[in-house]
Amino acid sequence: MHYKHLAWIAVGLAFCVVVLGAFVRLSDAGLGCPDWPGCYGHLAWPNEHHEIAAANEAFPERAAEPHKAWKEMVHRYLAGALGLIVLTLFIWAYRDRDRYSFILPLTMCFVIVFQAALGMWTVTLKLHPGIVMSHLLGGMLSLSLLTWLACSRTPGMTAYRYAGHVKRPMVVIGLLLLVIQIALGGWTSANYAALACQGFPACNGQWLPAMNFVEGFNLFKAYGPNYEFGLLDAPSRVAIQMAHRLGFVVVTLYFVWLVFRLTRNRELLPLGLTLAGLLALQIGLGIINVTMALPLPVATLHNGVAALLLVTMVLLLYKTRKSSDS
Repeated sequence: MHYKHLAWIAVGLAFCVVVLGAFVRLSDAGLGCPDWPGCYGHLAWPNEHHEIAAANEAFPERAAEPHKAWKEMVHRYLAGALGLIVLTLFIWAYRDRDRYSFILPLTMCFVIVFQAALGMWTVTLKLHPGIVMSHLLGGMLSLSLLTWLACSRTPGMTAYRYAGHVKRPMVVIGLLLLVIQIALGGWTSANYAALACQGFPACNGQWLPAMNFVEGFNLFKAYGPNYEFGLLDAPSRVAIQMAHRLGFVVVTLYFVWLVFRLTRNRELLPLGLTLAGLLALQIGLGIINVTMALPLPVATLHNGVAALLLVTMVLLLYKTRKSSDS
């Protein structure tokens, strides 16, 4: 196996970890295991009757729910496997390549360790929204860095021949807007505000509903011992949902313009069409989420498409680099 193959495997696994993390969060299984890194004191989730009874006795404050626990533990298993692959990428690069080539894999190792800490705090701090959102962004950062690493080890991923239609700052702005929108989506999910607005495009039949942005975006508010199912009032959740919708409008308008620029360059045309297709799919999924009360498969796919949009933007960023960039 070549280094690039392992790097792309890591990209695929990171994507799976991100999507499965969304599935865990959306199915309210974030506290399916009340401890970390095990589950009710074991490396596997309780499934048999005697295991469930033992778990309930050891953790009386949290009744065992096997249908939630397995989701959380599978997510941890995959995240652990990803950590081992990233460590392998670092060791491989350190041993066989020049002294600069292992810097990115080493950085990835630190990111993965911090991401594991965020996973632990998600459980120990009982789904604190700031930690939950940070955990999501950490997963997206891991996916982005691994994508860049895989591109840098793939000979065919050369910089495109500059034709004036797309400049790197255009891609950087698009990437930043997308990251902000993903963060807003994470904050919406972490605060259980996805269904704060019924209907689309109006919110609960109003174009300007009652909103409390101060409380909705108070990152330093004390949330109590357990944040499962959220603690914010309706106006605060509506403010979060409406901010996410406003972000959707901004990102959509910018990406439509960016796609137009991309399709004018033959080399970047495939990525432009990919971006357009993912954007259209994401818009449709978002509308379905609101109008059909957040069906789990659709909501999970919504997170997955966001990750794919991010990967596409990272590919564009790599393609629009200067030829001398590493």
